[in-house]
Amino acid sequence: MQKFLKPALLLFLISFASNAFACHEGDFESGAKGHHKFGKDIGILQFTENSTISVSTTTSCDFYTGFLDSEYDFIQQQVAYGHGPHLDALAMINGCEERVRTEFSKALRVNYIELFSDHNNPHALRNGIEHLIDSNSKLKLSCRKV
Repeated sequence: MQKFLKPALLLFLISFASNAFACHEGDFESGAKGHHKFGKDIGILQFTENSTISVSTTTSCDFYTGFLDSEYDFIQQQVAYGHGPHLDALAMINGCEERVRTEFSKALRVNYIELFSDHNNPHALRNGIEHLIDSNSKLKLSCRKV
């Protein structure tokens, strides 16, 4: 059952976060407003722009940033606990092999204060996780960005 649950959770998170957020500025509250920071009305070019947005928001940068932003509170809570589906998803996103997932969660928990010192900042969290992986020899060898 758990083998099915993890990929299903990851698929859900990918489909939700990649369509809701991106690494660029924009109004993420309303998909009909357009890609620009201040939004715009529906027009003849809106279809083209929306198609471009859909394609551009499926990159790993957009997904990862969106996931960290939208799930920040859950991630923070699960890092404090040392386990949870969001940590499993983070390990998968960072390409960590199954055998080091416990080590990954443990390293996040040990470094909780450093990772979450800049409250509600997904970019700082992302950089902190990448630094953590690079500074841990076991994780550095077993985690590869997907």
